[in-house]
Amino acid sequence: MPRDPRDKCDVGWDERYGTTWSGNLPQWERTVCIEDTIDLDAIQAEFPWVKYTDFHFYHKKCPYSNESSIHYVRDTDRSSATYWQLETVLGGDRTNHTSTDGMMIRYSRGSRHGWLCVDPDCSYYLTNNTPYFHY
Repeated sequence: MPRDPRDKCDVGWDERYGTTWSGNLPQWERTVCIEDTIDLDAIQAEFPWVKYTDFHFYHKKCPYSNESSIHYVRDTDRSSATYWQLETVLGGDRTNHTSTDGMMIRYSRGSRHGWLCVDPDCSYYLTNNTPYFHY
């Protein structure tokens, strides 16, 4: 693939898109189907407005889930002196997100756009009775 995007028209079709040894286009493998990963019935028992289309594989994972590799959160009080410092979610505060595999949905709270955890097994949700929102 040419490095300059203007040069992409100067290469052939097979060089631009690539082919397998048999001359066919490569088969891009998706990880798994969203419908096989998400337990929508369990989620909609708590959050009836959530749909399959709210989930995507590139979405962020909840820091309160064991499925996530990043477990840092900010203080939720904006007036706090430690608001900009990241705190680690300890292992005892993390749970298995069995309904969402830790995936959060893209969500907007007014003018704040961010990520919302809609797993009913999330320890943050069970403790605070509100879903975790990261912006």
